Amino acid sequence: MTRIFMNMLPDGSKQDDVYRAGDVSVVVNLDRSLRVADSYSFFLYTSKLALMDMAVTGSETDNPVERFGRSLRLTLRCRGVWLPGDYFLLMRSGGDRVQRFDLQLAPDGIFRITGQRLCASFSAEDMLSGRLCHQRAVWLRLSNRPGARQLKAWAMRRAMENELNTRREERVEAMTLCSNLLVSCRSELWRSFVAVELKHTAQMSGDLTTVDCATLFDPTRPDAYERLHALFSEADDRDTSLFDRAMHQPGRQVYAFYHIGALLDASGKNIMSAVMRQWPGGAHTAIFMGTQQEVDELLNQYPSLKSCFPPENRLAEEPYTRDEMVQLFFSEAGKARLMLSAEAREHVCRMLTDAYDRGLIAHWTMDDMHQYVRAQLLPAYLNGALQRVHDATLTDDLHLTTAADIDAAPMAGQRSGFDEAMEQLNAMVGLSGLKESLATLASRMRFYAERRQMGLRTHDGTTFHALFTGNPGTGKTTVARLLGRVYHSLGLLSKGEVVCVDRQRMIGQFIGETEQNMKAILQEARGNVLFVDEAYTLYNPGDERDYGRHALEALLDVLARPNPDMLIIFAGYEREMNQLMQANPGLRGRFPYLFRFPDYTAEELTLIACRLLKDEDYEFTDGARQLLEQGIGEMVARRTDRFANARWASQLVHNGIVPAMADRVERQPHTLQRSSYQQVEEADVAEALSRFNSKTIEIRQRRTIGFCA
Repeated sequence: MTRIFMNMLPDGSKQDDVYRAGDVSVVVNLDRSLRVADSYSFFLYTSKLALMDMAVTGSETDNPVERFGRSLRLTLRCRGVWLPGDYFLLMRSGGDRVQRFDLQLAPDGIFRITGQRLCASFSAEDMLSGRLCHQRAVWLRLSNRPGARQLKAWAMRRAMENELNTRREERVEAMTLCSNLLVSCRSELWRSFVAVELKHTAQMSGDLTTVDCATLFDPTRPDAYERLHALFSEADDRDTSLFDRAMHQPGRQVYAFYHIGALLDASGKNIMSAVMRQWPGGAHTAIFMGTQQEVDELLNQYPSLKSCFPPENRLAEEPYTRDEMVQLFFSEAGKARLMLSAEAREHVCRMLTDAYDRGLIAHWTMDDMHQYVRAQLLPAYLNGALQRVHDATLTDDLHLTTAADIDAAPMAGQRSGFDEAMEQLNAMVGLSGLKESLATLASRMRFYAERRQMGLRTHDGTTFHALFTGNPGTGKTTVARLLGRVYHSLGLLSKGEVVCVDRQRMIGQFIGETEQNMKAILQEARGNVLFVDEAYTLYNPGDERDYGRHALEALLDVLARPNPDMLIIFAGYEREMNQLMQANPGLRGRFPYLFRFPDYTAEELTLIACRLLKDEDYEFTDGARQLLEQGIGEMVARRTDRFANARWASQLVHNGIVPAMADRVERQPHTLQRSSYQQVEEADVAEALSRFNSKTIEIRQRRTIGFCA
């Protein structure tokens, strides 16, 4: 009977550490003596089918396997961190005999053998140590990709089908297997290599051609579909027909389409028609990748596609498990060439598991972890290393990231992104009615998100576009940013940033330019909040030639989708916004939420001004504070409908009070008294109020609705 012994080699961890990164030594005692021609392969997997490492006898590239009489000795390296839990080791002999050893890694770092068995042909173990590893580097990446449970299950099933086909070919013609895939992805980084990994793992024959759907229509070119035509012309050069001549020759080409959101607008319909003429029915393979919302809408707009993608070929990036999140951190840290000390490794693993269990990073994707490592960990390491050099504490471990370099705040703070955004909203001055409405909306969205995480049916119709009406400076853009963060924390937006646009950015001067502008804007806004300022300027009922209607048509196309991964906010004056809603009978119904932003009162503007000065360590004398309250009250009493509210208060502080104070202080004999540079006096406020009357900082005259570009 074959026996194995596994021992984790020292890696600098302390005795009570749970998370280690050392190599594992494996000794295999066989039930017979080794022959020269004998070959063995070893594969160590987690219980979630993530390949940790492999070793092959006689291989120069993999880990060496040493022979000693009846024993084999090998070392398996750690590509991330050893997490306590279940593993299994596969040993494959040259005669395709596969043995499985079930293992359990205890928190004390000791591997214990919990089971052993011989595996049958066509079993999962047979595929995991055989056909799936024909492209070892590719399978290693795919098996360790977070959120890829469905992809791995499909690849394993396809490996079995390919093996069956190989054996059938000895007697009958091979079966034609459908390899067309619909893959929904939450992360841009995640989808970057999915097509490559699936193609090689599933052994799809033929060249891989990646197609950016967003580039197939360019109205600025004489032939707007020039790139589309070139794509299929190149295909015709390789094979005169992607459809007819390939019927009995499976896998001649593999096309991977990404940014499929571009197929959902008006120009996308022409692109999809060309694709459909060339591809369906043939044996060529098509892989479509996009967000879940884009995939759903693609099938809704083109129902005939459903027959091309069997249900088992519709795969999705799933929420990451806790272990996947930990391993993802070390993968991203490795890409940044960061090495962690044993203390730092233990610290970050405990931090990640705690943050995940508290739901603070459960919604993170590869993009979020990449951003954390690049924007937080890497600068912290550089600062720490430079400080150690400066303090003459340079040691041999300068290349290591220490526990002090790891900031837990971005992922393991006391509040989630949802709570932080709602706290900032509540801290805003005024807007009491608006805050109550937004809090109710956010709570409802959070309720739906938590139900989905529990696997409960939730038909919430996640359309949450909104109208913001009110004068300038009332907080519309600030609230939009907070809403983006709220919806991102709930998983309703994949990114959660704000893209601000107005007519000038949207409307072009020449035919086709508006469509091109809108295409770029919508691509940038995918996953974000699209904030359209002065949206009413897109509508001119008296001018059919106004290009604003083309921008509205592009926006209506997105507004009509049930799950667009985009929050569209139209902002502007209430009267003009009401006129805009008459532009299209269905437009008003696309905005289920209307939020009115009232003008600030004199007391609220005074509080805003005082907060701005306090945040910069300024202090008022009693007389200066009273004069400020009196002056703002008089300004508010005389304000027009173009008064800029909080924007005016900010200008009063930064372009009025502070410069006046600076002039006064610099005219006096210089002293080193701290109070002289902090204390705002009555003269400073009086000078600022004289310069900034109620009409000084007003927005420009309202644009005539829908003027011709």
